[in-house]
Amino acid sequence: MFEPFVSKPFSLLIIYSGIIADVIFGDKDHPLHPIRLMGAAISFGEKRARLLKTTPFRAGLIMSTVLIMSTYLLVSILASILASISFIFYLAFSIGCIYFSLCLKCLSQEALKVLEPLEKGDLALARKRLSMLVSRQTSHMDETAVCRSLIETVSENFVDGICSPVFYAVVGGPPMCMAFKMASTLDSMIGYRNKTYEQFGKAAARIDDVANFIPARLSAVVISFAGLFFNGTSPVRSLVKTLADAKVHKSPNSGFPEAAFAQVLGVSLGGPTVYGTALYNLPYINEKGRPPVARDVRNAIRLLYISSWIFYLLPLLIAVLI
Repeated sequence: MFEPFVSKPFSLLIIYSGIIADVIFGDKDHPLHPIRLMGAAISFGEKRARLLKTTPFRAGLIMSTVLIMSTYLLVSILASILASISFIFYLAFSIGCIYFSLCLKCLSQEALKVLEPLEKGDLALARKRLSMLVSRQTSHMDETAVCRSLIETVSENFVDGICSPVFYAVVGGPPMCMAFKMASTLDSMIGYRNKTYEQFGKAAARIDDVANFIPARLSAVVISFAGLFFNGTSPVRSLVKTLADAKVHKSPNSGFPEAAFAQVLGVSLGGPTVYGTALYNLPYINEKGRPPVARDVRNAIRLLYISSWIFYLLPLLIAVLI
């Protein structure tokens, strides 16, 4: 019978130590960062996969499956080896896996890097810094568009960088947590709808959609509940509207955190967006909300922290129930 990782000894110590490390230190970039190594593995794998005598879709599927499964097995094997040498080594390795999978402090810091010049009236610098966070065209954005993009980025990454890693840590510990990060990294590198990756990256994009399916919906509940502490918003009323708005989003998952943030903050997200040189008339999220301003971005970061700490209670809650 399957037992979730959170039911095992020292699991809560590992998960919460990783969470606290992220809150204190943030995501320090260096050449041996696990996500950098994953990126290198994906680049290497793509070159080999494209040589396979099959369709681009199947080649991408094979590569994505092999890399995700290999990540799970590698982390499991390393954890077992380290546990046989020293429990301290195992503990440090496991905590590190959780720590490197989270990005609460990093996400808030990146958002603030765009917000600070925006608050000082330096729209050009804000656009430039935003371009490093999003794939959309930022060169002609006005203040409202910059704020809208920032809030959307914060809300979407709440799932990828916080909810999903914690969810998979609870279910399968460091191996499953790292396997999720490989799936997420695959999607961020090859999950694009363009000439190069339309077919080759389709499997990676679908795998990422499946991986984030449950965490994205949990995020809507958590953000709606966080609204009660943030500004007294009714969680039930917010959640009902969130579920209705999430359906109009083009992504099967991103609409849930975006709609929840929009409801709690009282702003409108989505709408016409430029990717490359093409204008996409995306549907509005919370269409009756007001256009976001810089103050709403700062509030979004506050809401991000409140929502994260509520979600961080999940491992403890599951452990108690088990």
